[in-house]
Order: sequence, then C-alpha cells, then structure tokens
Amino acid sequence: MAYEEEFSMNQLLKHLLNSGEFQTKPDKCPNCGLTLREVLHIGKFGCSECYSTFSQYVPQIIERVQAGNLEHIGQQPFKSQEKILLRKRIESLEEKLQQLIEVQNFEEAVQVRDEIKALKESGDAHVE
Repeated sequence: MAYEEEFSMNQLLKHLLNSGEFQTKPDKCPNCGLTLREVLHIGKFGCSECYSTFSQYVPQIIERVQAGNLEHIGQQPFKSQEKILLRKRIESLEEKLQQLIEVQNFEEAVQVRDEIKALKESGDAHVE
C-alpha cells in the first residue's frame, strides 16, 4: 500500500495543527470543553456545539480534507442514487428548457417540457 493511501484524516489534522496554519486560541467549546487544538489532534469535533464555536476554522478544515473543495465529494448512499440521479436529470432538463425558451426554440422546448413531465410522473420522482 502506498504512503498516500495510508495517510488518515487524523494524520492530516495533526499535520495542520503542527504546521501552525491554524493559530489556535485557548477558547474551549462551552458544551464539551474541547479546544481547537484538541479537535485537530483527535480528528473530530466533540459535539455539535463545536461547529459553532470553531466556525471560522471549519471551511479551512473542510477545504483541506476535500482537496480544495468546499462541497462534499464522497459517495452517495446506494438506496438514494437513483432518486438523486433522477433529480439531477430533471434539474438539468429544466435548465435546458429555460435556455431554449430564451432563444425562442419553442419546438424543442415543448419536447423537453414533456420529458420533464414524464420523469416527474414516473412515480420515482418526488421532485417538484
């Protein structure tokens, strides 16, 4: 196994802590008592209040962990994949429909509108 594959989330957060990138204050979470230094050391927040307490650091941590992305790029739950794909397909078609209307291509817009309607009525789509 390559070194990069063995590099865990905990190791990444420890590296960030030791690099001095996150200048930690002695402030503690009022709910669980963890400091930012401790959060980075153990690799996770102690409670839901930690997110509020250390909110100024959360985007930096997420961006580092997600390789520069602020959005989650992990896998989707297997049971939800079909619904998510269907919702994305409908959203994509709705954008296409708006573009077709803007350029006054009404013939193709009607076809796209009907496709959206069929997808929504398929029973699998609970999308408005």
